[in-house]
Amino acid sequence: MELTKIQEKIKKESKTAFFVTVFIGYFSIALFGFMLFLVIATAISPGEYHPNPDTALEEAFTSAVPFFFNGIFVPVVSFFASRVFYESQRNYTPFSRKNTERLKAISHSIGVMAIVLFLYDILGVNISFGGGVELFSINMTWSFASAFAFSYLIIGVLFDLLARIFEYGRLLQQESDETL
Repeated sequence: MELTKIQEKIKKESKTAFFVTVFIGYFSIALFGFMLFLVIATAISPGEYHPNPDTALEEAFTSAVPFFFNGIFVPVVSFFASRVFYESQRNYTPFSRKNTERLKAISHSIGVMAIVLFLYDILGVNISFGGGVELFSINMTWSFASAFAFSYLIIGVLFDLLARIFEYGRLLQQESDETL
């Protein structure tokens, strides 16, 4: 009786979480499109507010690089998370090999995003349309982007630990099923 209640609760909550993660993925894609539109609009028509209209396009695209990576990163993580919830809803248990692999994929995606943000911040990438991409300085100060990269790195490690817990839960579930 108790097991049936827990399975129904897992199914209900996983269904809600699935729809939330799908919404987050689509919302982040729409937000990325809007931010890209703003960057292009600012670059094409900088107006009187930009101190140097000649470099507006370069500055707009240089500042858009982190948004570009976030625009790819959030939908990818949302996709993997939605698949974890869908699988949990379908099988009445979150402990499966596929969910463990998906959590590891989320962990690796977050780790890659952390490294990209950190390198972008440290290397100080400047996009110059006249001469390609140039590295204009090595910035060794702790900035806002570095703090985000460090936060992403910690979250990635936590997801990796969560994947290991799911693997252990899967093995316990398998052992329990074989015993019964």
